[in-house]
Amino acid sequence: MKKLLFIFFVLGALFLSGCVSGERLARNTPFASGNNSFYRDGVNLFPLYYKEGKRQSILFPLIDIDDRGFAVRPFYHKDKDEHGILWPLAAFNKTEGWAGPVVWGQDTYGFFPLFINGKYTLWVFPFSFYDDKKNYGMLPLFFRLNDFWWVFPASWYFGDSYGVFPLFIKERNWFWMFPATWYKNEEDYGALPFFMRKENFFWAGNVLKFKDEFLVLPIFGKGKNWWYCLNALYVSELDSRWYGFLPLGLYMNANDMNALFTPLVSFSRMDGKLRWFNFALWLYHYSRGQHKILYPLGCLDVSEVSARCWFWPLFNYGNGKHNDAPGFLFDYESMPDGSLFHLKLLYPFLFEYKYIKNLSYHKTEILPWGALWYSDITARAAECRLLGGALWSSKVDENAYDSRVLWGAAFLNSKDADSRRFSLLYKLFSYHKFKDDVKWEFFPFVKIMKTAGGDSWSFAWRLLEKHDGGGHIFFIPWGKREDEK
Repeated sequence: MKKLLFIFFVLGALFLSGCVSGERLARNTPFASGNNSFYRDGVNLFPLYYKEGKRQSILFPLIDIDDRGFAVRPFYHKDKDEHGILWPLAAFNKTEGWAGPVVWGQDTYGFFPLFINGKYTLWVFPFSFYDDKKNYGMLPLFFRLNDFWWVFPASWYFGDSYGVFPLFIKERNWFWMFPATWYKNEEDYGALPFFMRKENFFWAGNVLKFKDEFLVLPIFGKGKNWWYCLNALYVSELDSRWYGFLPLGLYMNANDMNALFTPLVSFSRMDGKLRWFNFALWLYHYSRGQHKILYPLGCLDVSEVSARCWFWPLFNYGNGKHNDAPGFLFDYESMPDGSLFHLKLLYPFLFEYKYIKNLSYHKTEILPWGALWYSDITARAAECRLLGGALWSSKVDENAYDSRVLWGAAFLNSKDADSRRFSLLYKLFSYHKFKDDVKWEFFPFVKIMKTAGGDSWSFAWRLLEKHDGGGHIFFIPWGKREDEK
């Protein structure tokens, strides 16, 4: 067990030492972003030895070298202006650093925690001074901050405020002596948490008295235009009246509208016409000419301009509005003007068809997620698939087309303004041209590339590779690229 703990300690020290943030440690490995020995000159025998351009790592993580510096862990590291010696014992740069308990910076120096001098602070244990020594103290016994003094346990401001917390506190308009309190206005006083009197407010226990209101919670309450006693309620506001015996019922009469609210039946009428009516919550609901039955499990909703009915989740039919309860066996949605037609049968496992007139949009899916047939067609683009693209698929837009057979294993061809592509058995043989760049590939043996920056070829999936200026055999390089000279 002791040996295992020692191994973990050594590994942790190696990873933490020699770098300030840990970024340097990962940067000189083949796993760092942008490092890939398969595509560039280098040697990858990681973790014994790794070289990629100017980056080198020897017996990772003990030694690494790059254009920013070097590290010999755990003794010393350099990363640009950052230096570390037996990190975290000492680290420094051009402006700041530390060495054991000694710290320094542009406006700071000290010997932690005995002495620290900063731009606005001086600490000499246990004393501290702030703002050119105008404020000072010995925490927690006493301190002075601007107009405030603290000498344990007393405190005071320069003026007429003072106290000994929590026994008593005196401020300009307020005085506290546990548990009683007074205000400058001699009519305001109290003894928390028992009672409080303040201007137009009085409280004691469950009794509250305001200017025009009186409450004995939760039994009785009376205000200017209302009162309640237990569950009886009366409210009068302008031309409206509310009468209630909660929670059994509440009746409202206001101007030309009257309404009744009960757990079983509720309604609202205005100008002698029924606006809405509820029976047993949502078993039946009528609102402004629309009828809903068995909502929310089911619905039969009929009005002059639209109709919908559904029984969730099996069936859904809507004409004139978007439905919010899709059906599983049958789902139909349309608009009276013909701008929308949407039909689903056992979706997504059987069939879907959707048409939107304004977008010239047609969509068809047969069998799960379009596995048998799928088409998505608009005014500018189209996509069609047979057997999920296993037998045939095609994509067409304004400037390009793409056809595939047997997932592209037999044939794949695309054409757009700048690109041509053809392949046989997917990547066994492929040809790709983009502008002036051409790539031939006989996977996994030969790959040939002709680009504006030069020509290159590789054999056996880059085990042997040649390009302008050099190449490598089994990742052992010769020469250099033109951009590295």
